[in-house]
Amino acid sequence: MKEIIIKLSISTAVASLLFITNAWSCTEMRVTAENGASVIGRSMEFGNDPDSSLVIQPRGQKRSSSTPGGGKGISWTSKYGIAYMDGFGLDMAADGMNEKGLSFGALYLPSFAEYQAIPKGGDSKALGHLDFGLWILGNFSTVDEVRAALDSVYVWAQPIKKLNNVVLPLHYSVYDSSGKGMVIEYTKDGLKTYDNVLGVMTNSPTFDWHLSNVRNYVKLTSEDASPVEINGVSFAANGLGSGLLGLPGDPSPPSRLIRTAAMVHLASPVKDNEAAVNLVEHILNAVDIPTGLIRNVSDGKAEHDRTIWVILKDMQAKKVYYRSYNDLAMKVVDLNKLDFSEKGKRFSIPVEHGKPTYIDVTGKLN
Repeated sequence: MKEIIIKLSISTAVASLLFITNAWSCTEMRVTAENGASVIGRSMEFGNDPDSSLVIQPRGQKRSSSTPGGGKGISWTSKYGIAYMDGFGLDMAADGMNEKGLSFGALYLPSFAEYQAIPKGGDSKALGHLDFGLWILGNFSTVDEVRAALDSVYVWAQPIKKLNNVVLPLHYSVYDSSGKGMVIEYTKDGLKTYDNVLGVMTNSPTFDWHLSNVRNYVKLTSEDASPVEINGVSFAANGLGSGLLGLPGDPSPPSRLIRTAAMVHLASPVKDNEAAVNLVEHILNAVDIPTGLIRNVSDGKAEHDRTIWVILKDMQAKKVYYRSYNDLAMKVVDLNKLDFSEKGKRFSIPVEHGKPTYIDVTGKLN
């Protein structure tokens, strides 16, 4: 593994806290239906609105990254068409799926993410971490292909100039159409990859810590506890759900991961793609963060983390679903109906348009 020697500086960390509070406090999950279809759902939490658009990019796009000094880094031509969420007006993929059903997500990893140095003579392999998503989605169709290619690049900490040179500390999730998933993390210990056996991911600490933390909740069950008898008196649980007593309900990353994993693995199996999409929607509702629930007060000013948008990706049917904070009505884009050829056009749709969508059924009551 390449030695990791670039660290997020104290000044960058302070700038990050001042400008973007609790950024990308996201939750991601995989639900697999009985027909083998896997659906990925992900929520994007942010303290500031990243002004995301859903972008459609055809094949054949020529792309290049840069070096930390502004020189030319790795170049590539996209082999696959992509649908992805951007942010801050930057041509970057915060989340997305390509036409082969490969899914990518970038989630926040504060206090742990540390990226790579570019060794002498390695400029042609330099890949800014904001370009990481489009590099993966444009070049690969399976998790195994991504894993094999990671040592061919040096992923460096790429600041966002328009955000006071903030460096977003991120880790990454990749799934392919078979449902196989992996987590990619760059930390002080180097490049680490994990098979995502849980099918769930949130934020800090690192993924191996979360896997260990699951051991603290192995007694959780969907079955209600049986009554107990004490001195001849029977005591039954109050209401339903006693088997999940101890399930964490707060919005911290460790709690969200356990809560989401419990729902994913204890919910009744679903038969097909549409049922999997529906289940993912329900689980995402359970980790939704309204404005004001999470607050950070700095210099007397409160900043709020909230669920900016959610995205669902049906990797078998090649459909992308999304909704925004102000409009909870789900939209869908069928990638099968798009022209991803090199002659195809690039499109983008703003994710947030500010107005809720309600279906008026009054006419059916007359």
